[in-house]
Amino acid sequence: MLRPPGASKPPRQASASPASASPALGRHGIRFLVCPDAELLRRQAAALVDGMGPGCVRKLFWGDEDPFPPAYWGELTTQNLFSTPTVLLLRRAESLKAEVWDRLGENLKNTASTVLPVFCLEGAWKEGKAAVPNFLPRRAFWQAAEQNKWVWQSPGLTDASLPKYLDAWAAERGLTLNPAARTALAEALPRDGLAAGLELDKIELAAGDGKIITPDLALLVAPHGDMEFFDFMKALAESSKSPRAAREVWARVLDDHLRPSGDKILFQLLGYVAWQARQLWMLCEGEGAKVRMRPSDKPAMQKMAQRLGRAGIARIIELTLDANLGVIGGTRRPDDALESYVAELAELMGGGMPQATPGRRG
Repeated sequence: MLRPPGASKPPRQASASPASASPALGRHGIRFLVCPDAELLRRQAAALVDGMGPGCVRKLFWGDEDPFPPAYWGELTTQNLFSTPTVLLLRRAESLKAEVWDRLGENLKNTASTVLPVFCLEGAWKEGKAAVPNFLPRRAFWQAAEQNKWVWQSPGLTDASLPKYLDAWAAERGLTLNPAARTALAEALPRDGLAAGLELDKIELAAGDGKIITPDLALLVAPHGDMEFFDFMKALAESSKSPRAAREVWARVLDDHLRPSGDKILFQLLGYVAWQARQLWMLCEGEGAKVRMRPSDKPAMQKMAQRLGRAGIARIIELTLDANLGVIGGTRRPDDALESYVAELAELMGGGMPQATPGRRG
């Protein structure tokens, strides 16, 4: 597995012997993953799941959920019937208040023997320092984690860490990466683990059987700095009332027209909107507990679902299917489909209810 930049080796699974793990912290101890990049955290958590052995499951909770999810405590301390190894992941743990950490300190003493508690501290680093709450290093469980080398830290993809990240990527895949190519890629890649990984997959394919990465392959990296899809959708919703939001949306659409065909966003956007429409439908139907998204994003999505209602959400799904089928069926060009799709979404999400236009389907 590709090791994130600027980090030590993946956290080793502690043995059950008294010499390496404190009995007060359960058989597997605990882990702290301190990194602002969600993709690098995901890879590190996957390494921990692999280290727990066959059949291990991952259970996810969010530290910024208010109130703190009560089900977490049962997952932490209750031995499951089949002794299934579990990585109990708590995302955005930097948001927890001191009193919750105090309660965690008490409950960690009663951690089920099959459970590995993992706490993700995801705040942005400042002046090279990790976003660790100032009171946390005084807690006994943090001190035990540091003593046992259970704290993994990485600043994410930065100018300083990217060269090491690229070296690890090339070594893992048996690629030849000379200094000039490393420099070119480090300058071109986005500072985001997920986006950088997708670009590097493209670079690896372009290298072919020779497995030699040359500096000119960096030209294949798509321009970055684009709006994330969540921000794109937010701007769409605001575009009918905000000229600034409208400019952001259409600048992104016009930029897409200039890109090579392989870098178009239409199908990515369609997939994202289809997923979001499903979440909106569940929120509209009172099934918010089943919606898996960041708790901080839920209130805005809930308001949008209530405003759109069943008819509006159904119209989003209809527009998405129309655009998808039109391009796949060859009756619409991708650029035209994107323009029309964005215009209709903007009207719909901005408060209008555009009706289906005869002859536009498929």
